[in-house]
Amino acid sequence: MSARMFTNGTVARESILDVIIPHGRKEEIDMNGLETLVESTIDSVHVSVKDKKVCIELTCAWEGKERKKITATGVEDFVADELRLSNIVDRVHCFAAADFQENISTITDNLFFLIRGKSPSSSDLEWEPLKEKLGMISSGMLTLLVVEPVYGVTIILLASEIQLEAIGSDAF
Repeated sequence: MSARMFTNGTVARESILDVIIPHGRKEEIDMNGLETLVESTIDSVHVSVKDKKVCIELTCAWEGKERKKITATGVEDFVADELRLSNIVDRVHCFAAADFQENISTITDNLFFLIRGKSPSSSDLEWEPLKEKLGMISSGMLTLLVVEPVYGVTIILLASEIQLEAIGSDAF
């Protein structure tokens, strides 16, 4: 899979420290703060199957080496493809109900890769489990997070809640 596979030209917005996407929220979700993750390094990925939770810790290149954490709860599915010792973020996309119609092709491609580990063919688009998950994203029940790399890991996850928070600038 190439590092540019998921590029869709998302426009960066102003920064904030905390972003929360609650389960079932259907109105537009403000994902300010994700542009601060450009050129960040991924320090760690913690997965808890029991708690259905994934935490991704990053060091931000643009904010004086400030550390941030993406926490996903109610995780339905997760993949970290091509994880390496050094992983640099190109961009982060968070797709929710408000973004669904505008980004349906990108969401579908990423969701299919998450579920099946490959890009979909046209016949794959009628697969019932894919249509079910797309419906849950469009209704606001789930959110799709895609971390695209400059180098290293591509992370895709599907969860009911995603939070971005500052965790300080201490060394890892």
